[in-house]
Parts: sequence; structure tokens; C-alpha cells
Amino acid sequence: MGRPDRHGPGRRRTAARPRAPDRGEGLAAHRRGQRLENPVVTLCAGADPGIEKGWDEIEEATVVSTTGFLALCDSGYEPVRKQNLATAGPGPYLVRVHASDRSTDGKKPRFLIQIIPADRTGTEPAPPTIEEATGPLLVRTSFDQPEPWARLLKALERGSAHYEAITVIDNPFYTGFTADQLQARISRDEEDWPDSTLLLIADGQALACSEFPLLAVNNLPDEDDDPFRITLAAAGSFIVNIELGNTSFGDWSHGADNDGVYRKQHY
Repeated sequence: MGRPDRHGPGRRRTAARPRAPDRGEGLAAHRRGQRLENPVVTLCAGADPGIEKGWDEIEEATVVSTTGFLALCDSGYEPVRKQNLATAGPGPYLVRVHASDRSTDGKKPRFLIQIIPADRTGTEPAPPTIEEATGPLLVRTSFDQPEPWARLLKALERGSAHYEAITVIDNPFYTGFTADQLQARISRDEEDWPDSTLLLIADGQALACSEFPLLAVNNLPDEDDDPFRITLAAAGSFIVNIELGNTSFGDWSHGADNDGVYRKQHY
């Protein structure tokens, strides 16, 4: 599975055999002498088809998707298949993994993975807030364009590792907030240093364009760079280079095109 937004509070295990796995060993673990090359994986997303008999091992876990997108990924969190497994949108999902032939020489390991929408009564996660967040922020302030926002989130999920530092704030409380109002919400430490020094805003203008020209705001103390717009495609390299100290906020703002949008990518 792709990396989940949040793990559920409990993990339930159902064994098809009396043998329980050794400590630290799960269905995706590699045992000594085991051949894991090119396993056979079958995905099933949607209504619960029930536990399928005849498998060596079965495990279940609960994950919560806050973005409405789940994907099967490799160990580097790169999607193996582009199919969105979150068939019911944001919310909790039961993930049931069946496995066989994991320790049989000469056979390919086989997996059946079922992703089932779970009970949503009272389980919706509380929307994240700026006050609780740290690091680079992507804050949504326009909530009348749900489809473009969903496409933006999918682009983040399928994008490179350069987006991993971003904390997404998708909370209707911030509808219509200006950059100054959002900056005022960012927490600070005892020395008055902000928990987030870089802010990207997904406002109505950003969501109205397929490039998603986000409004970039410098929140470093004692710096007065003007905000500028940067496309989502360029934002990954922007964040990485700012975080590493390779470039300054002003270096990027001065490189915007004539329409005020920065589009170049630097890795």
C-alpha cells in the first residue's frame, strides 16, 4: 500500500495457520532464503468480498486516508500501479492481506490485497490546523473548487520525494484567509522563531489553473520578500533548495515569468 495518511488505532490479525510470525516479521518481511522477486499481487478495492480461504497467512490493518487517494507502492514509496484504491474518498479503510508461498523455494510469493471502506461513523479525522503544523505548509483557502483540489492532491501523491516535506492543511476554517492572516496563525518557539518558515497557498487563483500556481510566502523573520506564484511542478525543487539553504526565497521570486509565475525546475 502507499504510504497511509494515518494509522488506525488498532491492528487485528487473523491467522489461517496456527503458526504466528516471529517478532518483527510481517507479511511484507523478507525471510532468510526467501525469493521475493516478482511476487504475484492481486488487488481488490471496494465492497468487502470476505476472507478468502486457502491462503497461508492473513493479516488486517486499518488506515485512514485524509486525501482520498491510496496506491500500492514499492519500498521507495513510488506507485507500482496508478489505480486509486480509496474507492470511497477520504476516511478509514480496512486493508486485508492474504499471502502464500512466502517461504517456498522455486515459487513466487502470492498476495491478495483487499482495500475495503470501513465504518465511518464518528471516525473522520479532525482537520489539521496551522497552529499544530511544522515545516513547509500547503494551505487550502478556497473550498468551492473540489475537483481541482483533488487533482492537486493526486499530483502530490504521485509526485517525487521532493514533496514529502510539505504538510497539507485542508481545513475549511481557513477559507478566504489572506497570507498575513495565515502567517499570524503559525506557532513560534521561545525565541520567536516560526515553526513554518515557508508557506504555499492554494487559493482560488491557484486552483483555477491546471498548473496550480501556488502563492509562495516567505515567513522567515526579518525578511520582507514579496510573495510570488510558483507552479506545483516547480514547487518541489523550490522547497528542497530552500530547506537545504542552497538558494534564498528572493532568488526564486526574481526568476518568475512575465505573468508573475515561476515555472523552472531545479534538482
